[in-house]
Amino acid sequence: FKARYRWCAEMLRLFLSRSNTHNINNTRRSLVPSILSTSCSSYHSQQTVAHLRKNDEAREIFLVGTSHVSKASARETEELIRLVKPDVIAVELCEERFEQLKEQMKEDKEEKTKKTKKKRSFLGDFLAIVKNVSSNRDLGALDRCLAIGLKAFYASLKSSGMEPGEEFRVAIREAERLNARLVLADRDVNKTLKALRESVSVADVFGWFVYGEKKGGPTLPQEFEKMAAAGFNSTEMQDNMEAMKNRNAVGQMKKYMQFQFPNIMSAMVHQRDDEMADAIKREKDAEKIVMVVGLAHVDGIVERLAGEYTEVMSVNDSE
Repeated sequence: FKARYRWCAEMLRLFLSRSNTHNINNTRRSLVPSILSTSCSSYHSQQTVAHLRKNDEAREIFLVGTSHVSKASARETEELIRLVKPDVIAVELCEERFEQLKEQMKEDKEEKTKKTKKKRSFLGDFLAIVKNVSSNRDLGALDRCLAIGLKAFYASLKSSGMEPGEEFRVAIREAERLNARLVLADRDVNKTLKALRESVSVADVFGWFVYGEKKGGPTLPQEFEKMAAAGFNSTEMQDNMEAMKNRNAVGQMKKYMQFQFPNIMSAMVHQRDDEMADAIKREKDAEKIVMVVGLAHVDGIVERLAGEYTEVMSVNDSE
């Protein structure tokens, strides 16, 4: 009888032990979504984060969708990284853009130490861009024009008081603070420029100027039309930019662009989604990954990881 009692007691203990372990694991697995829904409610309301979990494995990915000129995006990036404490932080940067950003961060730090802010002008930045791009012999003439145009656009935003790429600066600093592995996930910028140049034909340019936009397709989101109508220095433009910062509005924008400019979308979005999703798949030893990308890339990366990962906290769901 005593032996049978001890056997029953041992079975009960093992059962309770396994049940408690199961409950603890379930609690741990549900903890981050719970915290995100309370501490970082802006992620839900603005629909800027996708939380993925690897099928049958305790691995998680947090895709932070940002606007590259949004101060709020930089704050949200910092909040999420400090909340999740990932062992890998991936960013939408290539080696060249990373080095340029590191140089800018170094200059900003030196200016802060000297307590004198270097006076910036769009003309000065533009001339520096032309000099820098012209020295790159790997680019053809048209590639250089495209590079100058894109860089000049971001320089104009910077001279207007915005700071493009601040969320990437935050991610780099947080990776250093946490001793997390920093992954440069994007395709080389020069390859992207080449793909962009090859995606646009003379007939395309002629058609856009003569006929304008194609008829009968998806329309632009109202938030984007309002943002485009506002000036760079306008508070209204920044408000509209924040209103655009959700997956639904960006999804509508992508559908419009896909209908109007399918080749450009392939070069600038879809091909890079492939590259960044592959970068994530290569991180086989990481338990928690935070990936910081433009919001236009979030859904594409989620789709490409769908066979291995499941979105466990759909930020497209209404609260």
